Amino acid sequence: LENGVVADNIITMMYDDVATAYSNPFQNALYNHPSSFREQSPNYYDGLVIDYKGTDVTPENFLAVITGDTASVTGGTGRVLKSNSEDFVFINFADHGGPGIICFPSSNLYANDLITALNTMHTKNMYKKVLFYLEACESGSMFDHLLPSDIAIYAVTAADPRESSWGTFCP
Repeated sequence: LENGVVADNIITMMYDDVATAYSNPFQNALYNHPSSFREQSPNYYDGLVIDYKGTDVTPENFLAVITGDTASVTGGTGRVLKSNSEDFVFINFADHGGPGIICFPSSNLYANDLITALNTMHTKNMYKKVLFYLEACESGSMFDHLLPSDIAIYAVTAADPRESSWGTFCP
């Protein structure tokens, strides 16, 4: 238990191309601070359990994971969300985006497909409340005038429907 979250309740999906990248000066490590602060920052890669990586990082797997659809998952650990109507669910997605899409390594997820999955979660009583953080350019376009206001999902985006998120480290 770290920061109040049981590790078994975390499903991680990441392409996993940064820690071992040639340009990473700290091989097999991921820090959330510039190199001058490395001594004070934990290595987030150390002990990280990745459920879906590389070619398993797809829109189809992402949607299957958040809707608890074990039959549709391919590759990875096969873990999916197994929450119920009393659970608070947090989804954090960070990648590239564009108007009405968020990007995965080899394909895109479209806004209507995401909204359909969120409605499925609601219909299946998979949460009490959902907090969805989306960091991508034009990320607001994934929810703007699409996300129903009565299904207890709060979406926070890095950008409005028509702007870059300008993602950067800022001390």
